[in-house]
Amino acid sequence: MKYYRLIENLPGRSPLGFGLGAGRWNPYGTPLIYACNQISLNFLELLSIKGPTVSQASWSLVTMEISGEIPYLEPSDWPSDWKRRPHPVSTQQLGNYWARQMASVALQIPSGRIPASSFPIEHNLLINPLHPDFTQTVKIVSQETVNFEINY
Repeated sequence: MKYYRLIENLPGRSPLGFGLGAGRWNPYGTPLIYACNQISLNFLELLSIKGPTVSQASWSLVTMEISGEIPYLEPSDWPSDWKRRPHPVSTQQLGNYWARQMASVALQIPSGRIPASSFPIEHNLLINPLHPDFTQTVKIVSQETVNFEINY
């Protein structure tokens, strides 16, 4: 299945690079790669997190192919505060637990930017770069330069 992510065009930046920073579904120190199953959802996610400063950088849209079945987080398993901003500790604990269990390379999760009723048709994806099957499961298909043409 194809998934997409936006990365800033920086020298030496890998399309599948990751850091130790925290996010909605991971605490600091648990590396995860975030992606979306829709190109437009990537733009919405990044714009809603970073605001208009996104127009000041150059970006790449990375298309990747993820092989095999991708499990999803059942809505009944979502923490009650999963959509809160700033992101709650409950979602970080859930993502950390999933990553440490090494149960799968990827996990479908809801986007906090769109109605929950759109899940799983439109969703975000957590990718565990430390999973032993990561390099066999996640392949880069393409990478193209894109930008945010924001005019106020």
